Amino acid sequence: MNDNPLARWLEPPARTLAIIGGWWLLGLAFVTVFEIFARKLFAFSLLGVDEVGAYTLAIFSTLSFAYALVTRSHTRVDFLLGHLPGPLRALLNAIAYLLLATLAAYVAWRGWAVLEESIEFQAHANSPLQTPMWLPQTAWLAGLVAFAIVAGLFAAHAVALLFLSWRLVNRWYGPMTLDEEIATEASAILARGADRQAIP
Repeated sequence: MNDNPLARWLEPPARTLAIIGGWWLLGLAFVTVFEIFARKLFAFSLLGVDEVGAYTLAIFSTLSFAYALVTRSHTRVDFLLGHLPGPLRALLNAIAYLLLATLAAYVAWRGWAVLEESIEFQAHANSPLQTPMWLPQTAWLAGLVAFAIVAGLFAAHAVALLFLSWRLVNRWYGPMTLDEEIATEASAILARGADRQAIP
């Protein structure tokens, strides 16, 4: 369990978005299977399933960025970091989050430019659905903005903690240790087991 107070505060909304994305992907999978059988057996096609799938990938990928950051699920190359002194590790961890927040803010800014251009030129998809591009791009941009906000909050928190406790920086913003990864997986398995037992 992550005892970072900021992560605990941000986890519920990020988790909700991740769950919504999971159910949406499951629904899309069923629709795609139906489309395959309908084409094969009845020469019938639901127009735009592949297009909706592409939008889904773009939108829920960006919406999952914030959840991965909150749950420390993102990949970090740390084969050298663990051999450095604790205070230096803390400094590098804080810098890593500062760089990530900067990149996230830049990507969100460029995402806004893409959306603004689509609105200005009233762009539509070159597809049977003729989707106004501002619709999927708005949801896509929302994910980028959410990621930038979460990354910015974490970066500010990590930098502030540098002056209070470098151990907390490493604990909350360093890469997960092997024991932490095992504990996370074990708690997830136990939670799934408890959910199954709760179902009558």
